[in-house]
Amino acid sequence: MGLAEWSRVEDRVFRRGRVGVYSLALATCYLIFLLTGYFRRLWIIDEQGAGIAIDFVATWAAGHLTLAGHAASAYDLNVLRHEQLLAVTKVNGNYPWPYPPPYFLLAAPFALLSYSWGAIAWISATFAAYLAAIRAIVPRWFAMAAAAASPFALWSAFTGQNGFLTAALIGGVLALLDRRPIIAGILLGLLTLKPQLGIIFPILLLLTGRWRVIAAATATVAAMAAVSCALFGVQAWRDFFAAIPEQGNLVLVQGAAAFTKQQSVHALVRVLGGGDPLAWAAHTAATVAVIAFTAWLWLRPVDYRLKAAAAGAAVLTITPYLFLYDLPILTVPVVFIMSAGATYGFVPGERTALAFLMVGMLFFSGSPVGVPLLLALWLVIVLRLRREREA
Repeated sequence: MGLAEWSRVEDRVFRRGRVGVYSLALATCYLIFLLTGYFRRLWIIDEQGAGIAIDFVATWAAGHLTLAGHAASAYDLNVLRHEQLLAVTKVNGNYPWPYPPPYFLLAAPFALLSYSWGAIAWISATFAAYLAAIRAIVPRWFAMAAAAASPFALWSAFTGQNGFLTAALIGGVLALLDRRPIIAGILLGLLTLKPQLGIIFPILLLLTGRWRVIAAATATVAAMAAVSCALFGVQAWRDFFAAIPEQGNLVLVQGAAAFTKQQSVHALVRVLGGGDPLAWAAHTAATVAVIAFTAWLWLRPVDYRLKAAAAGAAVLTITPYLFLYDLPILTVPVVFIMSAGATYGFVPGERTALAFLMVGMLFFSGSPVGVPLLLALWLVIVLRLRREREA
């Protein structure tokens, strides 16, 4: 089958209505899976009504310590584990708190609830923010349905991690950068709750002279730092900066979280048997290449949606600290590319590649899929650039 024939097949398979129906069906399956786990006492709570540890337990425990006036204690893993055991019967593995002090302000309200209701509220609220960001990019129901159907969305919900939150912030920044620069800057400032995901943005904003966004982001960061110092003391920041090297060493050097669970270039080299120096060399080379290409693209007169897709892909490629629960962010560049394709026409095979990017984990669950998916995404971006220049 040639490319022209395959493109006609894609026209039939990937009609907007059909994509929406496929996505809603898959997202409904996810919801049934989660509800079944909850009501059969296999997820969040057990048969005795006690908590089952998921990643949200760290957020709840940190929030509980914050409400008790001991926020800085969350950086002590022994204290944090003791607090977690107030919510769950046992803690298998480590659930650390590697986030800066302003994150306590976000965690505390959910700790006002019981662990189980706090988890449900957290997952629901961050998922709603995720869908809102997708809607800001493409205000069509089928785009939100596709976002909900991503297996990475299921994983983020199942673990109760912050993948929805970070995807919402990144999607919001890129969607509102030109339309609402002040709001985009505020969202970018909030992204410093996970600063490793924001490395590319200062470079792009400085290159393109988006000073209002920079000013709003700077003011937001300064305000969050000031409020956190006033509420939790300077010691919380000292403990945070002291905890970061230890957490980085545990995860990135010792592999306390198995490298097969991590999704970065660094982790893939370690999975393949390379040592830490080789892993960092490969990751650094990928980072430099991605920053250079993305910066070049942002200075070119091309459709903003392509620039936004490259920025979203760069976020995931640059950070060495990347897990499956972070990959809802992948939906952001995919949706931007879908929007550009609807305008300029799709490259033959592009919609198949985008579908694979959205559902790839269904076929490779438990594997380090991040780098292969990102390579596919970068290939789609390059082909999209070629199509746009031809058009």
